Amino acid sequence: MKTGMDGEASVRRARAARRVAVSLATAALGACGGSVVSGCMYLGNHCWEEQTCDEPSPPAPPPAASPCDGDPRTAPALDICGVFVRAQGDDRNPGTRERPVKTLQRAIVLAAGGHRDGEAPTRRVYACGETFEEAVVLPSGVDLWGGRRCADRDWSFGGADQLTTIAPGPAGVPVRVLDGGGARSTVFGVRVVAAEGSASDGKSSIGMILSQGAKLRLVESQVHAADGKDGEPGEDAPRLRAKDGEYGENGANACTAEVATGASPVVTECDGGIESIGGQGGDGYVDEGGDGQPGAPSPAENPAASGEGGLGAGSGGCKAGKPGANGEPGRHGPGASGLGSLDETGWVGVRGADGAHGGVGGGGGGGGGSRSIQCRSGEPQGGAAGGSGGSGGCGGKAGHGGGYGGSSLGIVVLEGAEITVDDSQVVTGRGGRGGAGGTGQAGGSGAPGGYGGKYLDQSAWDACDGGDGGDGGYGGDGGGGLGGHSIGVATVGVTKVSFERGAQIRNGAAGDGGSGGSFSGNESDGRRGESSNWVVFPAVASAEEPPR
Repeated sequence: MKTGMDGEASVRRARAARRVAVSLATAALGACGGSVVSGCMYLGNHCWEEQTCDEPSPPAPPPAASPCDGDPRTAPALDICGVFVRAQGDDRNPGTRERPVKTLQRAIVLAAGGHRDGEAPTRRVYACGETFEEAVVLPSGVDLWGGRRCADRDWSFGGADQLTTIAPGPAGVPVRVLDGGGARSTVFGVRVVAAEGSASDGKSSIGMILSQGAKLRLVESQVHAADGKDGEPGEDAPRLRAKDGEYGENGANACTAEVATGASPVVTECDGGIESIGGQGGDGYVDEGGDGQPGAPSPAENPAASGEGGLGAGSGGCKAGKPGANGEPGRHGPGASGLGSLDETGWVGVRGADGAHGGVGGGGGGGGGSRSIQCRSGEPQGGAAGGSGGSGGCGGKAGHGGGYGGSSLGIVVLEGAEITVDDSQVVTGRGGRGGAGGTGQAGGSGAPGGYGGKYLDQSAWDACDGGDGGDGGYGGDGGGGLGGHSIGVATVGVTKVSFERGAQIRNGAAGDGGSGGSFSGNESDGRRGESSNWVVFPAVASAEEPPR
């Protein structure tokens, strides 16, 4: 029989053995590196102290499955799961299987807001495999499950040959998806068909636009965009040449006045208040002739002395006025370049630039006046007067730039939006050709200067003629417009785009840029559009690129 002392020793030995076991286990976990092991907690601050272990909690049961969950191909279509729509329905109906609504937009409104006041929204639309001739707006977070069998009110998915078609014709972009506060929509079993010229510019065709922040998953669906329309040609300047200059006036003969005043200046008024002026002729005196006045306008740099007035006679004869300078031809407008820009309305292309007006021809200088040797007794004694210069022709008007060709865009995704194209097809048509630039107008002809006055039968002392006016410059041609794009997915700035399970994109040809006016070269030809599966546009519309 053990004594009490022996029993106490036995207890101490058991506790020591337990402490050794705990220390070894703790060392195996990393020399006290851990503080909690699943279901266990250490007691005290030292490795050798005891630990206690609780029984692990049983796992939480999985949430009950909703009857509305599942694959769109196989999940049951129930009244509690969504709103039902078919072409033979009535928008006054509640949108149930037995009493469907008629239009997709009405079904979307009911799905987003609930059948009745206070009822939770179903956030889903079941659409028959029929054609709906309407444009729809879909908030993110509302699903559109199309391709449903409706003949026997079965509402099950009918397969790829029975898709729901959204085809509003020229009424606008078929589908717009709005930001739903971070929620995502699924569009399944739907065919989207955009008509020619259905976008806001009247030239482009766009199947779908995702607004900023919108999120969409496109599954087993199709998006078709039609061809873009050709851009309109730029307006031509008038075919008739610009206004011609005025003839200079003739100077007075000698011996007709004590001082023969030089011929008066002539003026041609051109567009913009610009005038071409032939210089006044020099006066005729007894002992000398006056200098002719210069014509206007004159070039800023004028090494040829264009439009200068002629010198009057002195010991020698006078000098004729100098012809005015021809007006500078107008600059041809550069052809359109760049990508254009995307916004809520769709795509905005780039027109060709207008040409510049031609410069006004300079007026000729007035002819120098002459002196008289001896007029007959009793006659006035003044010499012959110089003729005035002819005025220049007006510059030609410019041709206008050609319009851009329409684009064919499958899906437009604005900044911050997200799209996943899953087992779906996007098909685009060809881009429209850019419009040709308009041709400029020919400048007006400069007019001849007037004749100098005569001195009886001594031609050596006749006054001098005014200079001819310069021709007006040819108006510049307009540049050609940008060719339209053919793009499957066009995005702006930072977006998220995913292509899954063999998503297909088929693009048409890009549109050629419009040609510049008839006298233009390659600089005035518009740039060809883009043909690509995916193109990223700048977040902020940029200015046109410099001409190529």
